[in-house]
Parts: sequence; C-alpha cells; structure tokens
Amino acid sequence: MDVLLNKLELCLSNYSNNDINELNNRLSNDVLVHMFNSFLHINNNDYTYIVDNLNTKFNNIIQNKEIELENTKKELDLLSKTFNIYKEHTETNIQSKSNELCNFKTEYLNEKIIDIEKYYKNQIINLQNNHTEQLKLYEQQISNIQNSNISYDNLNSFKEELIDVIKTTPNINNESSNIKGQFGEQIINNIKEDYKLCQEFHLEDTTSIESNGDFIAHNIYPNITDKILIESKFVKNICTTKNIKHGKSDLVRFEEHYIKFFNEYPNSHSIIFSMNSDKIPGKGFYHIENINNHYVFYVSVNYSKVNNLDIFQNIINFIFHTIVMYIVEHIQNTNKFDINSNTSVLLKLLEKTYHKEINTINILENKVSKLQKDIQDFNHLIIDHKTNIRDIITTFTKINHSFETTNNIKPIINMSIVHKYIIDNKYNISYLTDTSCRDLKLVFPDLPNKFTKKKLIEDYNTYLNSL
Repeated sequence: MDVLLNKLELCLSNYSNNDINELNNRLSNDVLVHMFNSFLHINNNDYTYIVDNLNTKFNNIIQNKEIELENTKKELDLLSKTFNIYKEHTETNIQSKSNELCNFKTEYLNEKIIDIEKYYKNQIINLQNNHTEQLKLYEQQISNIQNSNISYDNLNSFKEELIDVIKTTPNINNESSNIKGQFGEQIINNIKEDYKLCQEFHLEDTTSIESNGDFIAHNIYPNITDKILIESKFVKNICTTKNIKHGKSDLVRFEEHYIKFFNEYPNSHSIIFSMNSDKIPGKGFYHIENINNHYVFYVSVNYSKVNNLDIFQNIINFIFHTIVMYIVEHIQNTNKFDINSNTSVLLKLLEKTYHKEINTINILENKVSKLQKDIQDFNHLIIDHKTNIRDIITTFTKINHSFETTNNIKPIINMSIVHKYIIDNKYNISYLTDTSCRDLKLVFPDLPNKFTKKKLIEDYNTYLNSL
C-alpha cells in the first residue's frame, strides 16, 4: 500500500496545489471505486485507505495555506497602521516647521516696521518742533527789531546768520555726477553696518573691476551660499538709450553684468538701486524677475523726496533685508523632501506659506508708501519754512534801507561806565582790543548779546573825543 501511495504522490508532484484541489473536488468515491476495479482489479476495501490518506493530506495543505493567508493579512494591517502613524508624524513636523518659519519671518518684519515707524515719526516730530521753535524765535527777534533801536552791524550780523541757516541744508543734486555716484556707493557700503541676518555677512567692493557692478554680497544668510551683485545709480533718469560713455543704455549694461555674474556663480542674484528717481523705465519702483532661478531686483527710491541721510539709509537697509528674506524663502521652498506620498501635502503647505509672506510684503510696501508720503508732506513744510525765512530776510533788507548811518547813532552802551572801569583799573584802550567779546560781556553786562569789538572801540573813541 505504501508503494502505491508513493507512486500516486510521484504522479501528482508536477501538479500545483490548485490543480490537486480541483482534482480532489471532482473525484467522487464511485469514480475511485471504478478506477481501482478497472485498472488495479482490487476487490477489497484497500482503496478506501488510499482515498482517506489523500483527503487528509489535501485538507492539511489547505488549512496551512489558510493560516499563512491569515498571517499575511495581520502583517499587512500592521504595516498599514505603521504607515499611517508615520504619515501623521511627518505631516505634523512639516506643519510645525512651516509655522515656525512663518512666525520667525513675520516677527522679524513686524519688529522692523515698528522700529522704522518710530524712527520716522520721532524724526518728523523733532524736525517739526525744531522748525517751529526757530520760527517763533525769528518772529520774536523781528518784533524786537521793530520795537527797539538796533545797530546797523547787529542787523547785518543777524541777516548773515539767517542766510547761513538756509545754506546749511545740503543738496546732493547740485553736486557733480562723480560725487553723486560716490554718494550712492557709500549708501550701499553702509548696509553692512546694520545687517542683522548673518554675522559673517560681507560686502566686496568691485567698483574698480570692469563689468562687475559696484558690490558683491557674500554670506547673506546662515548655511546659504548664494551671492548678490549690487549696482547703484544716482541719476534722475535711468538711461534706456545709448550712453555716450559706454555706447549702451544703463539697463543693458546692468543686464550684461548680471548675466556674466550668473555664469560665474550658479547660486547668485542681482539688484540695481536707482536712488534719485521715482521709477525705473519699464520696471516701476519695485520689480522682480526670475531668470533660471536667478532673481533680479529693480528698486527705485528717490533721495530728493527724503532729503535726510539717516532716514534714507534706513530705507535702503530695510529694502535689502526684505530682498534677502525673499531669496531665502524661495531657496527653502525649492528644496526637495523625500516624504513618500506626502509630497502633495508639503507643496500645499509651502504654497500657503508663500502667499502669507507675499501678503506681508504687500502690507510692508503700503506702509513704506505711507511713510514716503509723510516724508513728502514734511518736505513741503520745509519748503514753506524756507519761504518764510526768505520773507524775513526781505523784511530785514527793507529795515536796513530805513536806517541812516550817521554820526548820531546811539552808542551800544553807556560809555561812561566803560571809561570809569578803564580808569579805575589803570587800563588803556588796548584793553578793549586784547580782551575777548565773551570776557567783555562779563565785565559789561549791558552790552548787547551780539556786538563787535570794532563798534565798541569806535564808540569809546567817540566818547573820549567828546570829553
């Protein structure tokens, strides 16, 4: 019987488990009885043993396969749970990092806005207060002049003082083109004095190198190797036509410079600052272009509308910081993360962060526009003040013509007091020549606040001649 079973097993060895199962399902007891009776001529019940063994074997195989299938299902369920936990953890990390980056940038920009607003407001308030006090002082002095006798020399002295006040306000637009260029380059160079984003920040001066712009900014942000080519222009109109010196327009020259720079440095960007115009032709006052992941910035800030070096420097510093943050944000957004099926989630989060930052930049631009309007209004106030000063000078000129410089002009002090002091102390007239105006004022308090020793000596000689 064992020999027969071995032969049957050998015959069935080439069939798959599915085929054996199918064969088992199709073979009935009657078929097996017929088979054994016909081919093996078995007349007893030995074939029943064979059938029972085959059924037992096939049933064991099926049961084992069912156990394996159940174990496989359990493993798949465990893998599914592990994957979902990993997915949830990764999404949480992405959201946390995105919020952290957004909060950091928003906090930094808000602090800069508050600092700039405070500085501008304090500057405007201080300047307004100073000019208001000066106007009050001038009005009082005019009133004193009209209500009292005043010497011709003192009137001229006060007139010269007022003229000096007007002339002391510098106007860079009256300087030569070379001086204007140096002024713009110095503004860019001063950025490094108040740079906050990286301690290793460095500005390389390239003004003496042909076709290399004015400066190259290095180490703009920690762990970022990108460099920025910077050019400055201090002209009322950026040339869009051929320049006599170079034979090319300013913008074409700038384009040649940054293309050369981009070819030399794969991770690089460029900025052109127009510091004496309201906008750059074809670009506006603020424009960004992306050239194969190289960002080109066009910025126009009119110094003549600010006319204050410290305020203008702060505006340039703030704009440069904003540009660097824009570059850093887009660099970080283009980094690739291996997060399996969560790529789409990450992209949506980054896109959301991008729109938030764009909205923040728009708000900042509106605030800067409002500040520029405040500065422009204040400049109008300065112009009105200068007009008032000129009217005051005109009034003084008319007053001057009304005075007659005759010998009957009243002495600036009672000369008998001066004479008594000189006699009592055994001085001669050289005492008046050798002593400073300040010391003379201490000795003779009745002297005017502003007097000349020449006038004092002339009055004293007149007094001596009258004795």
